[in-house]
Amino acid sequence: MLDVIYSLANEFEHEFGFSPNIMYMNYTHYECMKQQLSDPSDLESMVQLLGMEIILHQDVVRPQVSWADSPWKHAISS
Repeated sequence: MLDVIYSLANEFEHEFGFSPNIMYMNYTHYECMKQQLSDPSDLESMVQLLGMEIILHQDVVRPQVSWADSPWKHAISS
């Protein structure tokens, strides 16, 4: 999962000239990513590692990145 996120972030940066700050994923993606990290229960560490806010939503088919001009906040929608 981390290689997918890295690839998406690089493609975004190449296309737009700046890094994304939002990652959209579903709960399955999130759980997969947690398994690849040393401290998977610490959401703040994941956000800091990725440099992106994590937004979870059940309708996200595959991870997506974006950029928003707003302060970071943890957003989890059902």
